[in-house]
Amino acid sequence: MRLLVPLLLLLGAAPAAAQDDPPLLKPYAAAAIAREVSGSATKRTVQALSLHHRMRGSDGYRAAAELIRDRLAAYDLEEVEILSLPADGRIFYGTQRSRPAWNASFAELWEERQEGGRWIDGERVASWAEQPISLAQDSASGRAEGELIDVGAGTSESDYRGKDVRGKLVLVSAQPGEAAHLAVTVHGAAGLVSWAQNQKQAWWGEDQSLVRWGHLDTWEDPTFAFMVSPARAHAWQERLARGEALRLRASVEAGRSPGAYLIPTAIIAGRDRGHEIVFSCHLDHPSPGANDNASGCAGILEVARSLKRLIAEGKLPRPERTIRFVWPCEVECTMALLNGRPEYPRRTLATIHLDMIGGDTEKTKSILRVEGAPPSLPSFVGDVGFALARWVNAQSMTYAGSGAVAWPLIDPEGDRRALQAKIGGFSEGSDHEIWAEGSWRVPVIYVADWPDRYIHTQRDVPANLDPTKMKRAIFIAAAAGWYLANLGPGDAAALSRAMQVEALERLAEAMRRTASMSNVEIGNVLRNRMTYEKAERESLARFGLVASAEGLNAQAVGTPPPPPGTTAASSLIYRRKAEPKGPMNGFGYSWLDDHLKQAGLARPALLARETDRDGPSFGYETLNLVDGRRSVQQIRDDLAATVAPAPIEEVAAYLATLARLGLLEPAGR
Repeated sequence: MRLLVPLLLLLGAAPAAAQDDPPLLKPYAAAAIAREVSGSATKRTVQALSLHHRMRGSDGYRAAAELIRDRLAAYDLEEVEILSLPADGRIFYGTQRSRPAWNASFAELWEERQEGGRWIDGERVASWAEQPISLAQDSASGRAEGELIDVGAGTSESDYRGKDVRGKLVLVSAQPGEAAHLAVTVHGAAGLVSWAQNQKQAWWGEDQSLVRWGHLDTWEDPTFAFMVSPARAHAWQERLARGEALRLRASVEAGRSPGAYLIPTAIIAGRDRGHEIVFSCHLDHPSPGANDNASGCAGILEVARSLKRLIAEGKLPRPERTIRFVWPCEVECTMALLNGRPEYPRRTLATIHLDMIGGDTEKTKSILRVEGAPPSLPSFVGDVGFALARWVNAQSMTYAGSGAVAWPLIDPEGDRRALQAKIGGFSEGSDHEIWAEGSWRVPVIYVADWPDRYIHTQRDVPANLDPTKMKRAIFIAAAAGWYLANLGPGDAAALSRAMQVEALERLAEAMRRTASMSNVEIGNVLRNRMTYEKAERESLARFGLVASAEGLNAQAVGTPPPPPGTTAASSLIYRRKAEPKGPMNGFGYSWLDDHLKQAGLARPALLARETDRDGPSFGYETLNLVDGRRSVQQIRDDLAATVAPAPIEEVAAYLATLARLGLLEPAGR
């Protein structure tokens, strides 16, 4: 491992005093950003955004978008506008079918009681005006008055055996969209009441008072659904088990209509107007939706305010490259933007995406994660975010333990605990996966909290946010963006050292995973490491820089055994057709499932495979690896090295299915 000696010498050569300063950035720039960004100001913006029920295309979403636009104008950002892309349920943006706007004006659910021989309103169980999250998204107008029938999950025929639900309201434990077809379309229920649990994590089910965000299908099985807490549902179930009759009255005024995807945007113009560094978030989600994702939206607004002010005051120069800020709705708006305005991804060199950045660890149990692009997209961009996040971790840990450090990065209204962010890797779950997808291949830095025990519930409130954590997350994002916007040849030496450090981190993680692997799979991992690190060095060319020759070498990783033999099926090479662009699953619509249904094809077995660790899914990463150069065998081997081993037959069958659906074609054509 000859690489280790010069690397250690390089790291040790820096003077001791310089080790306190952040990596990569010039100290004056880092200090200016650290002083300016404010977690408490960001939290106040979160409070304003959390008042709006931000469903795509809704009045609440428009109000939030206009709030962002007005603040951008007040901060004197340039080219401030709200992009409007039509969404009517028929227009497609690549693989995303647009979804029409959804609005609600009234919804109440009452439990009735008998008085004088007739049923009257007793207790109001749910109210749109008081708690909009209690009405499932995409509910349709309707009225119903009748018995409540418990049908368990409500997703299989056995749940309805011996139960007459026609014209009645059904209590289901599944998400409304999963139960609506059987409950309403098949068995004639008047509507649903769901007590679906929150997303699973270690604290799942602990708080029985949580009301979760519910969803119905945008196009099929129209109905309405109310969301209640498990505590409420269990109390009802106990009464029903004693033979007590429960009667509810529901009234909903809501529905879909042609609308538009609204995307606020603005720039800080650089000397180079043809290349951009993009800050992204997602503006939608139910009220209050404080951490998810008013925090990320307020966070990039604070980046915009801070950088613009520092430039105006002469504390920072005008950036070399343009910095853009966008506030789309999650996934579907980003797919609409990248397909509908192709000049955006064409100009974008890197995207920094913030999705949940402020959960107080003691309250929400959330851990900040700083991640990069998927393994199919080697890029030094992630290393920039990782280096800064590791430094913030170290500074905050020293400060928590001693009360004295050069860069504590604390907010006056925030906590003083160590950040302890999880750094490195890639996971799906937000708009960054769209930017990085094989259609566009834009390198990303992803800053996000996970887990959060209050996500998508009425308890995701501003009081759960820690201004210090937000300040640190915003600093990491702002510093990374500023560095990338100004990266030039003079930065090559320091960047090369940071890349070498991260290469060794990746190698260590890969070697830990090989402990229980066969020699063949170990060979896949070692070959993948060498190929990945070479491609990452070459990624510097995206920014006009010359790739360094330094990096992992054969002595560092060992000599991998030769690859296995190939068959005719495994030697096939596919390339993706120019259209449609995007992943196989969007929001509220799956291009793959829709086309499988139309073609009468079974869902490929590869997609049912689970991975045992954080990282990309098989379906997402397999398609990303299709590049007109890799064979099916090479794709399988790369998956085995970065996701998990899978049978070559399943990989070949998935790719053959995508070819039958017209998405792929043999590379020889």
